[in-house]
Amino acid sequence: MKRLLALVFILIGMTGCVEDKPRPEGNVILVPLHVTNVSNDVVEVVSQSQLASLNIKHYVRNKDVYVECYIPNFSFKEKGGNKVSGEGHIEVSVDGKKIDDMNTAAFIVKGLNRGVHEMMVEVVHNDSTTYDLKKIWTVSIQ
Repeated sequence: MKRLLALVFILIGMTGCVEDKPRPEGNVILVPLHVTNVSNDVVEVVSQSQLASLNIKHYVRNKDVYVECYIPNFSFKEKGGNKVSGEGHIEVSVDGKKIDDMNTAAFIVKGLNRGVHEMMVEVVHNDSTTYDLKKIWTVSIQ
């Protein structure tokens, strides 16, 4: 009887050791790495991820448009200087006309006339070459 009881406890204990491990919730993103230098002590790797997305949130209030930009792995810098990947600013255009260069993620476009306007935000390097990231949307001013 003791052996049967011991066998039951062993079987119950073994059922807890299965391959069904918990998986992380949410989106899991894998970034490939490229090994550039290998030694016994240090391995240098370089991320091959590029700026892949530009998310814009906007809010219209009276004649002003409040804009918030989210660009993963990006640092806003003043216009000018050397071209550095992951750094730069954004160019803001309204109705096809460039309004200004912005070096902040949030800004306000003030004093738009009544009607429908096409807005564009484009991400550029400090030397004004493009990242090929831009968003175009329309706003209606009442």
